[in-house]
Amino acid sequence: MQHGRGMWVWLWLLLVALPLRADEISQQEYQQVTQDITPALKSLKTLYRESDIAQLNYQLADFSVLEQEALRSALVDYAHTLKKLDDEKIAWLETQAARQSRFTLTEQGDGYRVTRAAFTYGTRAHQLLQRWQREQLAESFVRQVDAGDLVLADWLAGDLNTQRTRRDIALAQLSALSGTGVRYLADQFLSDRQLLWLSDNGLLAKLAAITGDEGLYQQLWRRRTDQYSRGELNRLADELPGKLAVSQLMAATRNPSLKAQAYQALATLKPLPDEVEIFLLAKLSEPEDGELVASKLVNQGHSSWLTTLAAGTKSYTLKRNLETALSASMP
Repeated sequence: MQHGRGMWVWLWLLLVALPLRADEISQQEYQQVTQDITPALKSLKTLYRESDIAQLNYQLADFSVLEQEALRSALVDYAHTLKKLDDEKIAWLETQAARQSRFTLTEQGDGYRVTRAAFTYGTRAHQLLQRWQREQLAESFVRQVDAGDLVLADWLAGDLNTQRTRRDIALAQLSALSGTGVRYLADQFLSDRQLLWLSDNGLLAKLAAITGDEGLYQQLWRRRTDQYSRGELNRLADELPGKLAVSQLMAATRNPSLKAQAYQALATLKPLPDEVEIFLLAKLSEPEDGELVASKLVNQGHSSWLTTLAAGTKSYTLKRNLETALSASMP
């Protein structure tokens, strides 16, 4: 008897653990149920909008399972059109995000048959909740920064996905900050060594661009090159011959991964400003960068200047660098 009773319990648990059978519906059935629920949607939308979730759930229970799924899908779509969420709406959306519709939709065509979920409100509810969380985090970021209460190293802590999500939020909100708030963040990069370990240069590059701070740029050019530091270098190149652009492009040549791009940008200046000419002349005499600088200048049409320099110099290194670049440009 004991053994028999145990077998029944085991079989019952097995059945409970099995997923519900997916119910397949046709495109016509899907369109029909979508039409059938239309009269009921108006009152249900009102209940959702007014956060009367208890009554909403009570009324949903009066419909067939298929109609309930169609209504949930339509209500989640409606939720996306509203700007605000409260605790009641969030709780209802969390319930929908956790649900998995049992209905599948089959589409058939010439030589193909495709089956997919008929109602994807769970995914869309999850997306809405994520968007809301990001918006709340963004508002909190602005408030805390402008109040001087946000510690960047703590706020950006976490795994790589968390860091990237919060970096993107911060980048998007920098324009909403006061000048004092921007300066507050910039000063943290100058004083908190924990920020040296950030995985990318996104915030540093943007803060440097906004403030023009020499110290921030020094950090940026010393760090490992990525899309953000290259992007800032390109932005500076577009700002030539501005004073800040000139000084920071010269500074960026200290970064081995950025120097070719920086020299190229400086060489586009015609005529070369005095400070740039003096800077590049010194670089032309270097064994390491001289030939690179000479080739960039030749490519940008400064061959006559280099030919004059080559004819008048007694420096072996300078002469070699110039002649190598000039000869390489000859047909």
